[in-house]
Amino acid sequence: MTDEILKAWGYFHDWYLDSVVIGPNTEPRTLTLGLYLANRRALVTFNGVTCVSVEHLGLLNIVYGIHIVAPDDAKHARASAVLEAGERLTDKKAALLAFIYSTLGAELAIECDSLEVHETDGGTCGPRLP
Repeated sequence: MTDEILKAWGYFHDWYLDSVVIGPNTEPRTLTLGLYLANRRALVTFNGVTCVSVEHLGLLNIVYGIHIVAPDDAKHARASAVLEAGERLTDKKAALLAFIYSTLGAELAIECDSLEVHETDGGTCGPRLP
């Protein structure tokens, strides 16, 4: 089901990542990515996050694809290696390993139990400084 959600959005290929929001310091933890493409905006929320690692975050971040990486996938070793750089705050291991591949900028490995996608009104994900 999760892959079907991502597939319906074209795996967010060529969308711009402009925000990373970490949920409150309570279990289960959440992490939300703010993405936009032209006048469309979407929020991808990862629920039940147990570990995350972010590499190469820059001023411009273009997503190549957001994918769930299964243990038998050839790309699992790389995604796991990136995830291991993150700090694990719990002994619990989540059900899914999501990886955000980049065309430019940030790559993220996120261990989570589920994800959901919501299209928003095209505004920003949060407050912006002038």
